[in-house]
Amino acid sequence: MLALVVLAIGCGVQSTLGIGAALVAGPTLIAIDSSLLPGPMLLMAMVVNIRNAVGDRGFTDVGAWKRAVVGAPIGLGGGIIVLSLLDAGALAIAVSSFVLAAVALQLVGLRPPVGTFSQYLAGAATAFSSTVAALPGPMFVIFHGHRNAGTVRGTMASFMLVATPAILVVLAFDGRFELRHLSLALLLCPGMFFGLALGRALRPRVSGRWFRVVILSVAASSALLVMIREIAF
Repeated sequence: MLALVVLAIGCGVQSTLGIGAALVAGPTLIAIDSSLLPGPMLLMAMVVNIRNAVGDRGFTDVGAWKRAVVGAPIGLGGGIIVLSLLDAGALAIAVSSFVLAAVALQLVGLRPPVGTFSQYLAGAATAFSSTVAALPGPMFVIFHGHRNAGTVRGTMASFMLVATPAILVVLAFDGRFELRHLSLALLLCPGMFFGLALGRALRPRVSGRWFRVVILSVAASSALLVMIREIAF
């Protein structure tokens, strides 16, 4: 029941902001059963991303999405190479520190980089941070957090719908996403559907200026949580 509750809240946040399911539900789920992450959590978040990609398709920046997808393999390859050379914990702290600094600069008024190159960079940076620190959302928010809610949700969800199946395939080959993990995801599906309903209620209330403040806060909290995890454990 506890897992269902935190999952509903996490998926509600993801449905509202485009990111945040793992931040809200992850710590509790991993304490209940470490098998719930990353595979089952990713699978349920992917269903939420389908909702966001379809529901916000009219706002999705297709050009930015295409460029992010093209840039993603560069970030993924770079992340794998860097992980083979450097300590994973130190890299996670470095990426988290960068996210916190970037969020702080945006909160004091600095605009993120814009233009075609920054959209390729957003895909590469998101894939890199996913690989070395399991932080896809916050890095994406650095480049797109200033945009309207529908564009952030739709573009992020469309990007993750390409990235998540690839991640799940890698996990399956690594033995970390098997039938047992699929059954766990199916068992917790009611929580995910309650989260979708929660998101429907929250989306109209978190918009405009408040959307930017909330999504930057969630991005910073995600980075801070990873940093504390690496330092404390």
